[in-house]
Amino acid sequence: MEPEDRDRINRYDWLRGVGVASWSVVGLLAVTAIFVWLIYQIRIIWVPLILAVLLTFLVKPAVDFLENRRVPRVGGGCLVYLLLGGVLVVIGVLIVPIISQQATDLADRVPEAIDSGLGFVEYAADSLDLNLDVVGAESLMEEFTGLFSDPPNLEVILDVLTRAGEFALGVVEGIAIVLLAPVLAFYILVDTHNLRRRAERLIPPADRAEVIHVAGQVSRALSGFIRGQLMVALIVGILSSLALWVLDLPFWLIVGLLAGLLNIVPFIGPWVGGALGVTTALIVGDPIKILWVIVAFVLIQQFDNHLVSPLVLRAAVKLSPVTIILVLLVGGSLGGLFGVLIAVPTTAVLKIVLGHLWRTRVLGESWEEVSSPVVVEFEGTGRERLGRTRLGAVIGPEEDQSGSSNLPDREESGEDGSSGEA
Repeated sequence: MEPEDRDRINRYDWLRGVGVASWSVVGLLAVTAIFVWLIYQIRIIWVPLILAVLLTFLVKPAVDFLENRRVPRVGGGCLVYLLLGGVLVVIGVLIVPIISQQATDLADRVPEAIDSGLGFVEYAADSLDLNLDVVGAESLMEEFTGLFSDPPNLEVILDVLTRAGEFALGVVEGIAIVLLAPVLAFYILVDTHNLRRRAERLIPPADRAEVIHVAGQVSRALSGFIRGQLMVALIVGILSSLALWVLDLPFWLIVGLLAGLLNIVPFIGPWVGGALGVTTALIVGDPIKILWVIVAFVLIQQFDNHLVSPLVLRAAVKLSPVTIILVLLVGGSLGGLFGVLIAVPTTAVLKIVLGHLWRTRVLGESWEEVSSPVVVEFEGTGRERLGRTRLGAVIGPEEDQSGSSNLPDREESGEDGSSGEA
């Protein structure tokens, strides 16, 4: 074969390869777009389904504990639900009256807080020789009530009423979701064995053991993240409420609980919770208490980072602070508050799966030798654990030496030669 013919064939093969790769990318993008469109069309089912999975991870250890003591899963699930409902009722009886009273006091003090804030703005403007037309809370209320007597604003009022109707429908939908999630979680808990066996049959026998292995890592990461973050949020909420109560600040329970809930969101949540505490002190107007609130929240976060998190959250998926902030922004822009809540665990799961694929498919490592590409366990004594700071999304209970899966209710032996535990 002549060199020119060989070059022509090589160029043809290269162009054909480029064309195949280009059309493959186009096809992949098209399939991805269709998949995302389908996911969006059935988006109403995802919130209750995800909440059900979260609830399953929370109550599964208790149901497993009862099943190991020969209590049927149906009976164990009912018992756990009854106990959980009783705890919620007791907490509601003890806390709801206090929250209701503090919410009423907060509503009564809003005009005073507005006047205080506007007074501070006026003082700052005078100090800077700025001419600002600042009105008081009473003037603002008069302007608000004047909207209803001005005919041109009727259209605005009707628009507000329409939005209120949409909000009411959203509330009804939210209540339905809240009621549906526990029902789905109960059926998942009760039928876990059958669901697992059916899912395993869908996996080719040659890949079944590897898929179960990766699924075990994902399950362990999610369960540890959910339980650990909620436990940390509870501890931070209690400590924040106690600190504000000791400082004799108003709304101490509401602000403390919000600080605990916000602590679920890494990095951003603790700052927002501290800002709420400082805002409460600003309403009181005592500079000393403002300083004490700052000190209290700094100490609580240090206590969380150096003591609570290393003990409660015993393994970590290493996500850099920059990565966490970026995924929180992306999650918030795509899914609002719900997107923020699931951004970090979703990224952690993707990192586990993609890390496994990289080490096994690209680097050529055997999956049996790949324990966990991204899950890093805290080792050493308790003293060494106390010195660790939570730098990323901390998730998952410790994995034993065999790499056993923490998937819900995995049986000792699988089917088609696959091992019972990953």
